Amino acid sequence: MLGPDMTDLPPPPDIELGAPMIAHTERVVIDMAPHAFSEWMLQARLEDQIPDTRALPGVVGTAQLTPGDWGKPGARRVVHLSDGARCTEQVLTYIPGEVFRYVVWDYTTAAARRVTYAVGEFLFAPLEGGRTQVTWTYAFRLKADRFPGKLGRLGRWIFRHAFLERNYGELMRETLKATKAYAEGKA
Repeated sequence: MLGPDMTDLPPPPDIELGAPMIAHTERVVIDMAPHAFSEWMLQARLEDQIPDTRALPGVVGTAQLTPGDWGKPGARRVVHLSDGARCTEQVLTYIPGEVFRYVVWDYTTAAARRVTYAVGEFLFAPLEGGRTQVTWTYAFRLKADRFPGKLGRLGRWIFRHAFLERNYGELMRETLKATKAYAEGKA
């Protein structure tokens, strides 16, 4: 249980530039202009965008840890998952209509016990007719002392094919599908 000031949460990880990461990318076209969509996305409730899937929990709520609005670099929050677990995320970069980048760590869900941290990035590209192509990439840094991370390159290959492309890829696709419906008023 988190204390009232949530000081028992670990600090953000040091993102190791050049460290081996395992990434997956999904795309969707949203019927909103990039600037409007990126602003909407940061104001929308995360629990309306990330549903449960067959293998992974969805989001049931968030708790802001820092003062001010979500979306500013340094803003931090706890994300509560439908399996009773949580993770913590912090904004790294936000340029409205262009890019939103964040780091996630302190996963307590069993599905992420092998993960040290992940870096997510949304890119917003303008399309004709005031639409946006959203490109979402999620890159995981595995724990080097646990399977499959301790197997190095082979472990990253196993993680990519057994988890990232299947279970997490499904979560990303379902999230983009829900986000599109919600953003376009079809939810």
